[in-house]
Amino acid sequence: MTAMANMGNFIVALPPSDIWLTDEQAAEFLSYEKGYFKASIICLKGFPKPKYITETVKGRRWNLKRLSDWLSERPEDLKKTVGRPRKI
Repeated sequence: MTAMANMGNFIVALPPSDIWLTDEQAAEFLSYEKGYFKASIICLKGFPKPKYITETVKGRRWNLKRLSDWLSERPEDLKKTVGRPRKI
């Protein structure tokens, strides 16, 4: 998996380990709602730790490679099911 970006006359390809996502981008990548991601997912044991570029929450960045690894190894009870939820 490689990300590509067009920067003027250059095309840059980066490996996942060099790509850092914001909270919103990480939640979208993992297919979770932003509020649920911030409230529940990032608190899980074994979830990758963020890198802070500023001291606030807005400065939190998530490494794409670590998120991808966690996604492939996440517990069965966190995996998404296809279809609509049952109404109880």
